[in-house]
Amino acid sequence: MFLYRIKKIFKNRFLFWMIPFGSYVFGCAFVNITNRTIRSPEVYNTSEYGFSQGIVTSAPRTIYFSGIVGWDQKRRLREPNDFEAQTIQIFENLKRLLESENATLNDVLRLEVFIVAIDPTKLKTYSRIVSEIFDSGHKPASTVVGVQALAREELTIEIQATATAR
Repeated sequence: MFLYRIKKIFKNRFLFWMIPFGSYVFGCAFVNITNRTIRSPEVYNTSEYGFSQGIVTSAPRTIYFSGIVGWDQKRRLREPNDFEAQTIQIFENLKRLLESENATLNDVLRLEVFIVAIDPTKLKTYSRIVSEIFDSGHKPASTVVGVQALAREELTIEIQATATAR
């Protein structure tokens, strides 16, 4: 009955109205999803530090990841208190989580990074790793915050992420 009334209202335009509506409601995509970095020549460039100021997306579906830490599958740290090893493991975990939703690192829009006892050495190490991981030119928007501690004493870094889903 509902569809009959809509057909009556839209007559021949029903199909044109239903395609975008069905795409939104049922998660189907008839359009290409794009993520575009926001850049302005009037604002400082952050790409050399491994992140962009912002991302614009055309995706209707978004993935929000909780804080990811450097644990392996059995909740063990390969190298306790090793900042670089934990950071690399976090991005391996993020990559696997993204793959489980048919997404890639290129779909990451934003990173929120929490580093225990942040110092220039840790910041430089983090920037190097992020630049290597996001080497395709795509740099997610990012915020890095120094914190006193995380949930476990042996954790040195935690990363939250937001990504699009195709």
